[in-house]
Amino acid sequence: MGLVFSKQFVTVFLLIILVLVWSSVWSLFRIAMEAIPPLSFRVIIGLPAFLLLLILGYKKVKTVKIPKNNIKSLLLISFFNVTLWQILMLYGITMLGGGRAAVLTYTMPVWATIFAAIFGYEKINFSIIVSLILGMIGIFFLSIEINIFENIFGFLITLSAGLSWAIGTMIVKYGGIKSDGLVVAGWQQLIGIIPIIPFALYYDLNNFGDIELKHVLIIFYGIFFSSAYTYWAYFTVLQKFSVNITSISVMTVPVLAVLIDYLMIDFPFSTLDLLALIFIISGIYIAATKPFSKK
Repeated sequence: MGLVFSKQFVTVFLLIILVLVWSSVWSLFRIAMEAIPPLSFRVIIGLPAFLLLLILGYKKVKTVKIPKNNIKSLLLISFFNVTLWQILMLYGITMLGGGRAAVLTYTMPVWATIFAAIFGYEKINFSIIVSLILGMIGIFFLSIEINIFENIFGFLITLSAGLSWAIGTMIVKYGGIKSDGLVVAGWQQLIGIIPIIPFALYYDLNNFGDIELKHVLIIFYGIFFSSAYTYWAYFTVLQKFSVNITSISVMTVPVLAVLIDYLMIDFPFSTLDLLALIFIISGIYIAATKPFSKK
């Protein structure tokens, strides 16, 4: 009994740290990109993370090979979940701030459910319709707060990050990949970063600011925690808890991201931000649990 409780406690602890890491990176990455351009920042973090994830994957399953019939899905996942998602997300942070970018991109579960319905993997039901409506209301409040007509580019970039993440998530779920998650995540990092490298070299070499100790520490945090730890912990937690429990726990990320943004860099938080947060979190909850679809 004590051993079971101990294992359960460890899993809960891993989940708590996972949520805290996911919540904190939004504000921390914004600080790092004061000196390091987004494209180069992604490359600097991603390449070491690729090695770490493959080491963890090999330790777990004794291989890093991907079956040939999984390659197509792996390439698509890498494009949507790393290349597009990471670039759009990082630029979104610089334009909207970490908290608001987190709120907007974490509409992902709503879009993923809708895409799955459009492509025939799930049926459009009342829960999907309700989650979409709540998500759109939240986006509406947030668009007013950021004055969308003056910041339309930042709004569209950040929303597109959530859409890209949703498409990648749908491919992960329905693409038929049978390989170990850590191995897939490792190769996904490398494949997704390769297209970014030439653009980083061309655009960023003369755009670096003065790199201080805090920027270096954030880089290490991004490598070991944001990239390697989160993938390992997420798959570990999924093995112990249901997808719904894990998904609902992750819903706290945009809430904490907004709070951390406010506390760390004194970013303003308004009534419209609060309303957007409430509606979007409600939409995510319904997309994850589908409470209105149960008989």
